[in-house]
Amino acid sequence: MHKNPQGDNDIIVGLCGHIDHGKTSLIRTINGFDGDRLQEEKERGITLDLSFSHLSTPARNIAFIDVPGHEKLVKQMIAGAYGIDVLLLVIAADDGIMPQTREHLAIADMLGISQCVCVLSKIDKATPTLITQRKAEIIELFSAHTITLVEIMPFALLDSQGAEFTHNPYVDSLITLLQTLPKPKKRDYGMVVYYIDRAFSIAGAGCVVTGTLMSGEIAKSQELFVCELQKQVQVRNLQIHDKDATHATPSHRVALNLTHTNPHEIQRGFLLTQKGFVRGANLIDAQVRCFEGMEIRHNASYELYIGARHLPIKLNVLDEELGLCSLSAKEPIFALFMQPFILREGNVSVCGGAVLNPINDPIKKKTKIPLLQALLRRDFLEAFKILARIHRHGFGVVSSTQRFGLSHQESSAILQNLQENGAVFFDQKDLVAYPLSELEWLKNAILDIFLKNKHALLSAQSLQLKYKWASLRFLQSALDELVAQKFILQRDSLFLAKNNGISNIEEFLEQKIYTLLCEQGYAPLAPYNLYDSLEIDRKLGDKILKSLTKSQKVLRVAHNLFITTESMAKLTAMMREIIHTHGYIDIALFREKLPLSRKYLINYLEYLDNFSDIIKDGENRRVLRYGSS
Repeated sequence: MHKNPQGDNDIIVGLCGHIDHGKTSLIRTINGFDGDRLQEEKERGITLDLSFSHLSTPARNIAFIDVPGHEKLVKQMIAGAYGIDVLLLVIAADDGIMPQTREHLAIADMLGISQCVCVLSKIDKATPTLITQRKAEIIELFSAHTITLVEIMPFALLDSQGAEFTHNPYVDSLITLLQTLPKPKKRDYGMVVYYIDRAFSIAGAGCVVTGTLMSGEIAKSQELFVCELQKQVQVRNLQIHDKDATHATPSHRVALNLTHTNPHEIQRGFLLTQKGFVRGANLIDAQVRCFEGMEIRHNASYELYIGARHLPIKLNVLDEELGLCSLSAKEPIFALFMQPFILREGNVSVCGGAVLNPINDPIKKKTKIPLLQALLRRDFLEAFKILARIHRHGFGVVSSTQRFGLSHQESSAILQNLQENGAVFFDQKDLVAYPLSELEWLKNAILDIFLKNKHALLSAQSLQLKYKWASLRFLQSALDELVAQKFILQRDSLFLAKNNGISNIEEFLEQKIYTLLCEQGYAPLAPYNLYDSLEIDRKLGDKILKSLTKSQKVLRVAHNLFITTESMAKLTAMMREIIHTHGYIDIALFREKLPLSRKYLINYLEYLDNFSDIIKDGENRRVLRYGSS
């Protein structure tokens, strides 16, 4: 297997600019290849879709993404911009800065691309004075953006005599610059983030996808998850720039051969990551910044471009001054904290923004705005305090990587801090925090159980059957506090009312369970339902049933079916009578005599298989071995 030795130094360069300003010609001059071009593109001489190519140099591998310049195809430019390390903005010296020049630069700036090399093309068509003017205009253009203008590089296809270069010196200078340009630090999302831009099938290999790895590492044989399909896939093989590799790191164009899927179900923009790391939400919260001359409208529809995907959304303005808003969609949005995006309306880019809350919480506006403000300034202590307060049944940080860009350790440290300051109860194992008000509610609920049933025998496990939202450690804490406050008693692992009056717990329960099974007759409750009705611990309940079975007061007929020996003897006599009367017994005959559910009847019929004089005749039919006498 080939492994790229300079892999960590490789960069991805995105070419953009106004139509006909020479992007594709520049690529062809650099590496003799104009990308993965469609036939229609070649016929029309313009780029309609993303085109990919690369150049191997002694210093690094440079991947190029050529994006369309036409105003109706800006969405392709956005789809290609998410993985770019360096922007190569091409501006023709004769035309100068055009509308798509401004739009492409503004989009790149909004998407967080940090550095740009501006190529001033077609300098053979401009006078020295005009070239000087164009450079001044470019410098002024960049002054309004945060993206750094690294250098303005001249370029032309023809020499001063109007002839094609045998060896283009402008290209040499540009390649030298791209080889030495410092690679920008990529954001580590704490997980694999790989957006698919193409999917196709290769004979003998199956489904192959291509895309840019933004975060994490992908290795051969690794299990990955297609978020939009909710499907697990495996990497059978991977290639970087047409060469087999054992693993891939960020800033690589990577082709993956995937198992358990096919190209027909995969769309551009689908997200590949590890299972369990990213959840989708139909509503997310964000902050937006409008492009020059644009404004957002409350309750208006826009197209959301996030990663390499786009989908229709409806925008709800929460705070116009801060640009806080909610974006709702009919299908799940798989977003990450502080992930940049673009909103467009028709063919117009309206604004860019960053995701603040990728998994929306069902909270009121007056609470949501302070939460989003805290997230915006990355005040996670305050954000967690708000979230723990509004999530009465527990605020979990299992998805903290996606939600806050934090590791579990970082999230745990914040919640531990809140617990030490008396703000929450934090279950460190389940990574869930509960408001202390809920602990008091739980304690009162437990006391209410004892008030209604002084013979109740509780444990954290038995309480969890009733309060499924609460973790075992949270429930145990409530019980322990009640004991410490002398409201209840504890015997071994059980908790009792102070006035329970039970001298021997096991003897009391044995009689109680046996009496209930006698009362329930031929349709006894399943053990766990029985324990729940008595409000006793499962472990203790199992022990009591085992004791009753050992003493032969109770029979275990099936996995979850315990019946008194007396009741089973009557049932056996009833079934034998049916066989003697009809020559056989099946579910239909049995139900005429005993109208019970099918699950009981089948288990009782199967009990007959324990007798040597009765045999099975078909799936649910029994007869006497030697015929009726």
